[in-house]
Order: sequence, then structure tokens, then C-alpha cells
Amino acid sequence: MILNTRPKILSKSLNKLAQDQSLKIINAHLSDIEPTIEEKNLIELELKLKNISSYKNIIFTSQAAVIHGLPFINRFITNGEWNIFSIGPATKGMLLNNGVDSISPSNSSSKDVLNLIEQDYPGKNLLFCGDNSNNYLQGKLKENIDEIICYKLVYNKLELDKVSNGPKIILIYNFLTFSFLFKSLDHEILKDKIFIVISERVKDKIQSLSKSLNLRIYVAKEPSDSSMLEVAKNLT
Repeated sequence: MILNTRPKILSKSLNKLAQDQSLKIINAHLSDIEPTIEEKNLIELELKLKNISSYKNIIFTSQAAVIHGLPFINRFITNGEWNIFSIGPATKGMLLNNGVDSISPSNSSSKDVLNLIEQDYPGKNLLFCGDNSNNYLQGKLKENIDEIICYKLVYNKLELDKVSNGPKIILIYNFLTFSFLFKSLDHEILKDKIFIVISERVKDKIQSLSKSLNLRIYVAKEPSDSSMLEVAKNLT
């Protein structure tokens, strides 16, 4: 049995894959994704998007960034040509489902997107992200990037019992989800769990936070639901 911690809106594909493979998933949606763009700040957003011709690259960091960012490009912009970048196969897939092809490096990380932009696509960048962004691209590209924070993660303590009393194997898709668990649960509970994480970067940050716990952490080969489940299958 496997515990999924992703928001409900991002869990459909994972649950379908698990069902197809006869894997039992318990959903503990520890966070909800809420839009941060409201009517009161649409004027500011519209002004930024009206100047979209000044950008060469548009970057989507996640599926949630596509869900809450792409509609505003479609709403305010009727034509234009940009390089569209996506971080990770799931984000690329969601863009494709909306009729948008994107450039995505073979190694799905902000660092590899940065290398690709600096080598082959120099110019001004517009980033759609959430308030949980690691700010890597913003820090590296500095004046050559603007951001639109289009969603935020809101954590839900009511789901914590599912973690405490649920499956030993836990899927972790971002560091902030683990940080929420670390701050909210008795550490003895965490020591009894097995964590499957989306990347080496997330693993490193978890280990830095939980040095004394000596947690069991496994990293998926790539940041995708199928890869996360593949690791989980090998542990069940």
C-alpha cells in the first residue's frame, strides 16, 4: 500500500496508473492549490502580458502553473511567437493537452532549463510559478526574468492522520510537503516511514532538514508519476 501526498487536482494521473497496475493508493491530499490571480490584480497582470512581445521565453514550472497561468495568456494575447519551456514531463504533457508544444530538457530541473536558455535561447524570460518556487531561475537570470505567481499551496492538517496511521511508503513530490510533515508530526512516526521523492535535490533538502533521523529515502529515476510508482512497486 502506498500513500500519495499530492493535491487532489494533480493526482488523477497517479491514481489511474496505480489502478492499471493493481497498486493500492491511499490519498492524503496534504495541500490544496489555490489561484492567486484575482480580479483585483488583473489590471497589473494585463499590463504585463500586453508587453509580452518583449519576452523571448515563457517558462512553466509545474502542472499547477499551466492550470492557473496558461488561461491568462490565452485570455489577453491573441497572437505572438515565443519559446515555451516546461520543467518536467508532467508539465510538458499538460501543455500538450492544451495544444501547446514546449521545450523541456532531458534532465528535468530548473538548472537544465537555465543551461538551455543561456546556451541557445538568450533573451528576456517570463516565468509562471507558485509561491513555493525555489527561486533558482529568478536568482540566476536576475533582470532577464519576470515572474507571475499564479497559485499558492495551502496545507491541510486534517489529512495528517492518514500519514500517521497509513501506509509505510510515502510519495513526496516537493520539499515543502515533507517540511510540513516534519513540523507537524512526531519524528518517531517519520522514522518508521519510507519516502520516495521526485529528485535528488528534494532528497538533499530533506536530509539536510532531518539529519538526526536517518530516514529511508529513495529517488525516482525521473520526475514522473510512473517513475515514482516504479520505485514503490520495488519496495512493496
